[in-house]
Amino acid sequence: MPEGEVRPKIQMFEQRLSAGKSEDNWKSKCNKTGTGAMHVKSFHCKLTGEALEFLDKQINEWLDAHPDYEVKFATSTVGDWTGKLKEPNLIVQVWV
Repeated sequence: MPEGEVRPKIQMFEQRLSAGKSEDNWKSKCNKTGTGAMHVKSFHCKLTGEALEFLDKQINEWLDAHPDYEVKFATSTVGDWTGKLKEPNLIVQVWV
């Protein structure tokens, strides 16, 4: 960076619950028998149309990337998500 030039401090980060892929560390395999959930993956988004579309895309891409996972059920709730601001979010848990 040239001398005297100031680097911006504001950076945009991808919205995720965690930086790592927790499913990479799952010790037990998911079963495709149609019964019994073995693991859960959580997703969240703000309550806007654009954010909900992005959430759909995230969930669908995650499922496409894991064709060996069979969704057993899903739960959803709305609650306050605390970050820089405290704001309502949709929280979806997909049980596989």
